[in-house]
Amino acid sequence: MAGVIENDLNEDTYIGLELPLDVSSEGIFKRTKTALQQAKSNIKNLLLTNKGERLGNPTFGTNLLSLAFSQENTDLESRVEEEIRGAMSEFLPFINIVSIETKFSDLNINRAIVNIRFTLDVDLTSEENLELDLSTYTGALALDPHDLPLSGG
Repeated sequence: MAGVIENDLNEDTYIGLELPLDVSSEGIFKRTKTALQQAKSNIKNLLLTNKGERLGNPTFGTNLLSLAFSQENTDLESRVEEEIRGAMSEFLPFINIVSIETKFSDLNINRAIVNIRFTLDVDLTSEENLELDLSTYTGALALDPHDLPLSGG
C-alpha cells in the first residue's frame, strides 16, 4: 500500500473531492490530488458546518458563524481560535495548526476573515494556507439549484 507522500507524487492518484462541490472539466466533481489539498477541503467542511447541521453526527462542525456575528464582541479573536482548535483536535487530529489569524473589517462590522496555516502529521515540512471569509458564507456548500434565480425571463 502506497504512503501519503507516494500518493501525492503519483499524478494518476486522486485523494478526494474538493469543496464546494463543483463541476470539473475532467469529470463530474473537482478532485484533490494531494493530502494537503484534501486536508484544506476537510477543514473548510468542518469549520463551515454548523453544529447540529450534520445528520447522524450533531457534534460535528463549529459555532463559528454565530460566534463571528454575535453581539458580544469582547475577545472575539481568541474565542474564534478556541472554537477552531477544539473542532480540529476532535475531528481532524492529524492536522497541525501553525497559526490562526482572525481579522474584522473596520469598514464593515459584518466582515470576518479567518486565515489558518497548517501542516499534516505525515509531512511537517509542507505548509498550506486556508482563508475563510465568514461574512460571505451563506450555505454555498449546500446551495440548492432550485433556489437560484431564473435567467432570461
